Amino acid sequence: MYCRKKIGAFRRLFDAQFCSADHRRKLTSGSARALRDAEDLYGAEEVLAPTWSSITQLKRDEKEERKGGLGPTLVVAFGVVLLMFAIAQMRQSAPPPKAVSSAPKNKPSNDASSGGIFGVLGNLVQSTTSSKLRDDFRAGLGNWEGRISDWTAERGEVRPGSLRIYKPSASLSNYQMDFMGQIERKSMNWAFRAADTKNYYATKLVITHPGPLPNAGLVRFIVLDGRERERVELPLPLTLERGVDYHVQVTVQGKRFLTSVNGQLVSSWTDDRISRGGVGFFADSGESSVVKWVTVSERDSFLSKIASHFSLITFPAVAIPGER
Repeated sequence: MYCRKKIGAFRRLFDAQFCSADHRRKLTSGSARALRDAEDLYGAEEVLAPTWSSITQLKRDEKEERKGGLGPTLVVAFGVVLLMFAIAQMRQSAPPPKAVSSAPKNKPSNDASSGGIFGVLGNLVQSTTSSKLRDDFRAGLGNWEGRISDWTAERGEVRPGSLRIYKPSASLSNYQMDFMGQIERKSMNWAFRAADTKNYYATKLVITHPGPLPNAGLVRFIVLDGRERERVELPLPLTLERGVDYHVQVTVQGKRFLTSVNGQLVSSWTDDRISRGGVGFFADSGESSVVKWVTVSERDSFLSKIASHFSLITFPAVAIPGER
């Protein structure tokens, strides 16, 4: 528009009107009145320089570009600030969930967590960076909460006693639990959504009688306030053997729980009285099993975590002048 030269292909990508920044500057500093007068005398087609109407349109376009770009810029800047605060709060670990009773009540908090809104964001960012947990017991039982005296660990295997909970999974809600274990005597037992040692869901894989025929059963129940409730016993079309490895998979999603043994679905049930808690293992009197490893894969998406955390936020009411 200034020198009437052809603009190169690369320059056209970001400026289709001027061949250089210098020509753009020179044009905008020229006399707009002279250009308008030349257009009136000779017509727009005869004026070699850009017309008055083209200059005003150009300036309007540039203003619109600046105006339109302001919004996204502010959004990006605000997002960066939030991320910085979130990272700063990542070192603050959220407290584990409290025990729930048969009639749990959720009490909202004004700050959403001990670290406030930015503590929530930090916990969300931190949880997405470690969505899969694994323990093969080679480092001992430091990550397991509960009684230590009746658990034994050797050569990367454990024999559970009283219920112990895998602490890194204690704050999770929806997840997939996988583990490899053997039945030594009678059954192999596990817990999920264990808020503590007195509130959890439990399942047992049981050898009902010796022999090669289908001899398996499944027992499931819920423990609330330390009391076992709603015990259900189901026969399974399986043959279980002592000392044989079995891969158990438990999917916990919302109020539905699915259990598979060596890839075969053996149980599906629903309950909504405990909404959050970790995984664990236990053995009752006369029972013994071996657990070789366990993994927990979180199934909550980042957006669902945001929704679940911020749904607990309440805002104080604003008093309106003149009203009581």
